[in-house]
Amino acid sequence: MIRLAPLTRSLPVALLGLATAFAPAQESPFRFRGFGTLAAVHSSEKNADFSSNFAQPSGPGHTRSVDFGVDSHLGLQADLKLPARFSAVVQVVSERRYDKTFAPYLNMANLKFQALPGLAFRAGRMPFSAYLISDYQKVGYSTPWARPPVEVYQFNPLTHFDGGDVLWKQQAGPVALSGQVLFGITAAKVPLAGGVATFKGKDAMAANATAEIGSSTFRAFYLQMKGTVDSAALDGPTGPFSLLRALPPALGGNPALADQYQVKGDRITYASLGFNYDPGTWFFMAEAARNAGEENILLHATAAYATAGFRLQSWTPYFTAAWKQTDSATTSSNPIVTALIRGNDHAQTSFGAGLRWDVMGGAALKLQFDRVDHAEGSTGALVNQQSAFKPGGTYNLITATIDFVF
Repeated sequence: MIRLAPLTRSLPVALLGLATAFAPAQESPFRFRGFGTLAAVHSSEKNADFSSNFAQPSGPGHTRSVDFGVDSHLGLQADLKLPARFSAVVQVVSERRYDKTFAPYLNMANLKFQALPGLAFRAGRMPFSAYLISDYQKVGYSTPWARPPVEVYQFNPLTHFDGGDVLWKQQAGPVALSGQVLFGITAAKVPLAGGVATFKGKDAMAANATAEIGSSTFRAFYLQMKGTVDSAALDGPTGPFSLLRALPPALGGNPALADQYQVKGDRITYASLGFNYDPGTWFFMAEAARNAGEENILLHATAAYATAGFRLQSWTPYFTAAWKQTDSATTSSNPIVTALIRGNDHAQTSFGAGLRWDVMGGAALKLQFDRVDHAEGSTGALVNQQSAFKPGGTYNLITATIDFVF
């Protein structure tokens, strides 16, 4: 489990104490909400597992024909009303993690001060706000898909930042403008080579801006930070970086390449653009994203998707096309480097069709089919590859979900 910074460990307790101390006796300061998804996923690829998030070590495919955990999750949220223009939120989520457990983690825990009608400040743990649906990404009931397109939403395992941010809103004629500037740190754990790798991001600065006019929404996001990856499999005595530094050149040794590909305080950037048009009876949404920075084992990539759907009373059919390409070289004249980076090529294209049925208020059933085509040499969104697995193949996914809010 990711260790929480002292601030986020103590913040929920402090917020509860403040609410109890200042709340009027006749009115509860709490508002509790919940959301969840129960999902069943089948993959036609039998020599690897599909993963909707690289923090997950297994899924449908090789490990089991039908998997009930890869997209299933449960979340609980408490909104707290405090005096003097203060408010707070605490959100806990349970989903499959790097250690195959569903141990709950703190996804949000922050204190907000509304300084002016259009200006607010927050401190604590905030969600990773890189996407069109960042404000409700975990709430499957609020999204059209059985899962967000992995080409864009699987870019990284980050879910939150610890620090502070500034939020602003302004009306400019028919245009509603809003934005965020955030400073903080982040961390995530992912399975790697039978062990666990830890990503740590510090000196993070992120900014996003949203413009809403009529039925249209435009969103832009940019993040930069210094990233470090700690892994016994990569950094240990028999790991590739140690071999690059210890072996003679004739056997592949090259300390300069070890310094280049090892992620230790490297500059990392992430940018995205999104658009949504939803007049009510139909909708269209699209996003594009790119990660870059220094050249290392976190290969640069560009991805995009487009989704369109229409609403027929309680039924919503939708269609998605998505694409991801790797912008960094995936081979090297050095055999150790080639072996190191080859598995980080996740380029693929996919075409999906789905149907949503709103069976009742607060509950929706979804059925989705995806055809996934890997680029040559790519492993796409697959993990736990077996010896018989061949990169660059094609497979199908069938997903059924029940999304609910309460």
